[in-house]
Amino acid sequence: MNIMTLQRYKNELILVIALLFALFTFIYKISAHSYIEENKANIQKQISEISAISAYQEQWSGKGMENQTKALKTIVDASKVKLFQQKSKKLVASYEKLNQNELNTITNKLLNTPLQIEKLLIKKIGEDQFTLELTCKW
Repeated sequence: MNIMTLQRYKNELILVIALLFALFTFIYKISAHSYIEENKANIQKQISEISAISAYQEQWSGKGMENQTKALKTIVDASKVKLFQQKSKKLVASYEKLNQNELNTITNKLLNTPLQIEKLLIKKIGEDQFTLELTCKW
């Protein structure tokens, strides 16, 4: 190609370069928009997680948690409660001579209460008797 040919197609070359530039800017705009939308969704997810965590903290710090853990003491007969200590936000309990129904009742109550179980030890001592030791905090 010589200079004369380039001069003749000068306007067409400028038009092709402008179209390529417009195409690249359009592609950049689409990718930037999707990146922004992705970040928005990520931020919304983090905000919802933070609000859920703060709701859990309010639930765990309330006096209602102490009452819910005290209910674990009264589920079974007092003679079957070997140890029940509740200090600040920690519960240590030990039950002995539980039958299957009582054991199921205690474990269901434990699982439906928002506690962090640190230790849960269930031992079978006989045909239909169990011991249960647990340590949990909130």
